[in-house]
Amino acid sequence: MAKRSIEKLADKIINLTPEEAQQLQLVIKAKMLPEIAKKQAGLLEQQANNPQMMQQMGQRPGQNMPMPTTRDAAMRGLLR
Repeated sequence: MAKRSIEKLADKIINLTPEEAQQLQLVIKAKMLPEIAKKQAGLLEQQANNPQMMQQMGQRPGQNMPMPTTRDAAMRGLLR
């Protein structure tokens, strides 16, 4: 039963005029704005609570790794 109503809804959406499609877009955006704002606020709070992550974002990955020794390089096949 629900599948049939979903198919009907899909048909209606597909057959919308450009003006109706634009109105639908505005309505959907308006209904989703509160949810998007909540998610953004949660992410901002998470960033504020984790300053270490902010420091790491500007660094290249593996920057804290020590330089490989001759033995390490030989084991990886980097030396001939």
